[in-house]
Amino acid sequence: MEKKKVLVLPGDGIGVDVCNAALPIFDVLALPIELSFGDIGWSCWENEGTPIPVRTWDQISKSDAVLLGAITSKGKDEAEKALPKELQNKNWQYVSPVIQLRQQLGLFANIRPAHYINGDREPFDLCVIRENTEGLYAGFDFKGIPENLDNFLTHPNIGVYGPKEVAWSVRLQTKHGLSRLFKKAFIYAEDHGLKRVTFADKPNVMRESGKFAKDIFFDIASNYPDITADIHNVDAVALWLVKKPHEFGVIVAENMFGDILSDLVAGVMGGLGVAPSANIGSDIAYFEPVHGSAPKMAGKGKANPCALFMSIALMLDYLGYPDHASRLEVAVKHVIKSRVALSYDFGGDATTVEVAKAIIDAYRNQTEGRTVAILTIGDELLSGKSINTNLSDLSQIAEHKGYSVVRQIVCSDSVGDIEQTISKLAGDVDYLVLSGGLGPTSDDRTRFAVAEVAKESLVFNDCSWRHIESRLTNFNVAVDESNRVQAMFPETAAILSNPIGTANGFSLNIYGTKVLVLPGPPAEAKYLLDKYLAEIVNASNSTNSYKWSIMGVSEGEVGTFLKQRSRNMI
Repeated sequence: MEKKKVLVLPGDGIGVDVCNAALPIFDVLALPIELSFGDIGWSCWENEGTPIPVRTWDQISKSDAVLLGAITSKGKDEAEKALPKELQNKNWQYVSPVIQLRQQLGLFANIRPAHYINGDREPFDLCVIRENTEGLYAGFDFKGIPENLDNFLTHPNIGVYGPKEVAWSVRLQTKHGLSRLFKKAFIYAEDHGLKRVTFADKPNVMRESGKFAKDIFFDIASNYPDITADIHNVDAVALWLVKKPHEFGVIVAENMFGDILSDLVAGVMGGLGVAPSANIGSDIAYFEPVHGSAPKMAGKGKANPCALFMSIALMLDYLGYPDHASRLEVAVKHVIKSRVALSYDFGGDATTVEVAKAIIDAYRNQTEGRTVAILTIGDELLSGKSINTNLSDLSQIAEHKGYSVVRQIVCSDSVGDIEQTISKLAGDVDYLVLSGGLGPTSDDRTRFAVAEVAKESLVFNDCSWRHIESRLTNFNVAVDESNRVQAMFPETAAILSNPIGTANGFSLNIYGTKVLVLPGPPAEAKYLLDKYLAEIVNASNSTNSYKWSIMGVSEGEVGTFLKQRSRNMI
């Protein structure tokens, strides 16, 4: 099999740090991919008067894809001062390397996917696609108005200081550029199962260019009748991305609008530390995390490598390895969700290398599907009137089967409280185990809350009703009409048979989380979880436990020693 050639350009600042930490994943991938390395960025400008040397362009021309760490760009005055003295005052122009790559390689589409990873919001899966070569970033940026344009560029403010004290930019849009951009947006939506494409623009202000783009957009959209196409003001799109990102699919925009929206989406996703990007053309593509070079952080081991791993996943998909790409994405999400190793931007203190090692281990060991949250429900548990043994018992069963329990929560019998808690956890863990609230009384509201979050109706199950009647009759208990509620389940739920109790449990998927709903009595909850939670064979999180007795040494000293020893082993 012919090897794919990938050129790695670590670049500046933390680009070098994240590349050094993440590139060992290619040894684990064991794919026919050949890595080579090249130079790009600010140091090239300082030493050679160009941020992309000729030798690097030659390497790019021989590659199937480019993986970029990060680059530093500075203003005109700083760029001039950074040049070698022999090159200063010779009108050398610094042009951002990423702009050069996009324009010279024809990489017209910047693709910024964003997925829900964790947090208190409804899960989402969307993508911002921005035009790379036109718009306000096309390079038509000028100082002063030449005489032949005096009659064309008129404004009352110009006369205050005169035409020389004016700067102006042109938003260039062509039918060619917009057509290929919109086609890419609809094809991406089709390929990724997204049902909506939204064009974010400002047609109410930029009337001519707005109408020009609108006509092209809807002309392209007519070829994709199964995908909803709409146009909204970019500021309104920004607002709704913050409030309801799950309502979007693909958002497509010209360069500057797309640039702003894509960073906003990164913030909604969790920050620039997890945001990847792809720059696609017809013959080649380059992939990079979007966090920038952060020079002050370089070499300190604080950079988050997650965005580079996610960018590598995009590249693997581009090169024809979608299964490996998906698996790598899952590994990144697992490390963040399970809090195995978190960098400072996620509230942790793990180093760049420690986070990278955790992701590589997660990929290698297939640890996806192993995080569990335990939610016990009941006012009597909150008040302390009943001892909450389910938290510890259910957690022990999950851990014994090879899962990682990452959350333990107790909430009241209030439907609103249960709904809110489930919404926070669903999509954030692989398994959510609920116990309690499946009885026939007015305070047993769990099934109603689960159905509401899942957006499903409750349906009556005859088999479960016969089980309830049989249990009650055997115990000489009258069968009351109120018991019928215990035979109602969400439409897509699988029923968990409970031979030692009256109420059956049930399971269903909500936002990618497997939800197991169990009765509250401890014996029944333990029985059902042990029966229906599959055991993970050769679980990677299984550990040997040791008990130490320490004399003359403080707990803090031991903790510091073990932490240092752990880092030295990486």
